[in-house]
Amino acid sequence: MDRFIDQEILFNLFNGMDSFTIENIIFNIVVTTLLALFIYFVYKKTFSGVVYSQNFNITIVMVCIITGIVMMLIQNNLALSLGMVGSLSIIRFRTAIKEPRDIGFLFWAIAVGLSAGTNKFIIAIIGSIILSIILFIFNRVVYIDYAYLLVLRGTKIESKEVSDILNEYKIPYKLRMKTTRDNFMEITYEIKLKQIGEDFLIKSLKSIDSIEEVHIVSYNGEVSG
Repeated sequence: MDRFIDQEILFNLFNGMDSFTIENIIFNIVVTTLLALFIYFVYKKTFSGVVYSQNFNITIVMVCIITGIVMMLIQNNLALSLGMVGSLSIIRFRTAIKEPRDIGFLFWAIAVGLSAGTNKFIIAIIGSIILSIILFIFNRVVYIDYAYLLVLRGTKIESKEVSDILNEYKIPYKLRMKTTRDNFMEITYEIKLKQIGEDFLIKSLKSIDSIEEVHIVSYNGEVSG
């Protein structure tokens, strides 16, 4: 009898137990998808980089759903678990992740998939809500002073005139690049806008006769010095 029980335990361990019904599977995938779309929304709203990647955000949704499906598939199946570990060891990411926070969102998606795939919906929901609140708070507090690249183009631009305007409005700045070709000049500053808006700054800089074009590009770096 004991031998039969041991054999049954080993069989269930290696082959898994059919504990999911069609209703369970559909419900799990729907909940996982909703949570994945929630992560998609949070990523898009809290993104503060230079170029927003729609493809990466869609990938986050895919990773979340796929992880949930994989967890439902392996469950208590030791053979599938070992096979999954072997498969993951073969996978290599060829695309470099430029934003450190993107790694965090990928882990978030994986964690939600793991939780939902094992019927731990409360953990996935509460964890996602708390994490999203933290991200929105950081997005409002940390990025109050937005960093920009200020690009000026014109003929014989006097750096002192530009510096005087930036200093007048107490805008932190640092010269990043200065290009001269014949009479044409292009100067790039790294700045932070605090009490003054982009439109007002552009208007003030265009009052300088030598400046023909003013461009302000969103940038998530920091002004040092």
